[in-house]
Amino acid sequence: MKTSEWLDISTVKFPSVSFSIALSGVALSMWGASWDITSHLLRTPETFFTPSHGVLYLGVGISISSAIMSLLLIAKRQTRKAPFVLGLKMIIFGALLQAIAGPGDYYWHELFGIDGLLSPTHLTLALGIMIVSIGSVIGFARINSHLAKSNSFVNSILSISIGVFWFSAMWLIFFFVLPISEGDTHNFNPDPYVAIVLSFVALPFTFSMVFWSASKSLNIFGGASVSAFVFVVMNVTSNIVTSESLLIYLPWFAAPVIGAVIADWVLSKKIKSGMIQIHSEKLSGAILGSMFFMFCFPMLSMTFLDLYLFNDVSPYDVLPTVSSAVFEIWMMTAVPGAVSGMLGMMFASRKMQVFCNCAKSEI
Repeated sequence: MKTSEWLDISTVKFPSVSFSIALSGVALSMWGASWDITSHLLRTPETFFTPSHGVLYLGVGISISSAIMSLLLIAKRQTRKAPFVLGLKMIIFGALLQAIAGPGDYYWHELFGIDGLLSPTHLTLALGIMIVSIGSVIGFARINSHLAKSNSFVNSILSISIGVFWFSAMWLIFFFVLPISEGDTHNFNPDPYVAIVLSFVALPFTFSMVFWSASKSLNIFGGASVSAFVFVVMNVTSNIVTSESLLIYLPWFAAPVIGAVIADWVLSKKIKSGMIQIHSEKLSGAILGSMFFMFCFPMLSMTFLDLYLFNDVSPYDVLPTVSSAVFEIWMMTAVPGAVSGMLGMMFASRKMQVFCNCAKSEI
């Protein structure tokens, strides 16, 4: 199959099943991992066999099953030249990393006791999950761009897969900015000032790139908004709903959802002038970037609160009683987040547009 050929929905039935299984596995893994971090912060009894670990490794198992199916698909000669084959390969590689990280994490606990967020096995697991997520996004994106006619199912699931990838990308950055990487025998906590600078730069920049990719891949108003909504739902259900003391912050998440819808509308407007289009991308990135703190709440707030507390006080423990301070931090992050969000959108529109144009020229 040449990449210049149009695909029919019947020819991508089984690859779509593989990508869908991978997506469900990644969603469960990331949701379980996020819940597991909340459980650690709530000081629930620490063992390897916990409900959150169960959800996490159920997702890993599902990802591995999708990798096996992907391997069988790649074994077929006609699949090897299909435009979505890269997605299948990434699922296999990411699942392999997860299969290695799972037992490794168990033995790490046995050797070193309670660990923090940043450990070799956790980082390997996170990379494996994100690579599988990227494979799912690439698979659905290439199927969508090469279909002979638009398919609502592929469009919808592509929006969801980008939202899940967005959530996994956030957590990978969290490894290097959150002050929760001190274990019994190892302390991998970042310097607080470095962590704050990195959060200002990396998070809104990455979020804008993902948002731009969602908007351009789906090419319809609402697609990127759905991805943002999926992201917020995963965050709220794993980090807010699982901690009753933080439910007071639940209404605050309306702001990033509304901001994403506005940014999506601005970005999807059909503007003929190239100069005006550039400014609309900057505006979209600024709106989205200004909300990055709430997209990352409650976890990112600990990075900022850590500067104001004594070493024996956990930033997470004070969150239920410092809503005014949290709001002030949010307002303080809005402007630098907007700047970084603009830069991320500009980078995506210039560098990633080249890839998009090449892909279109192949079709």
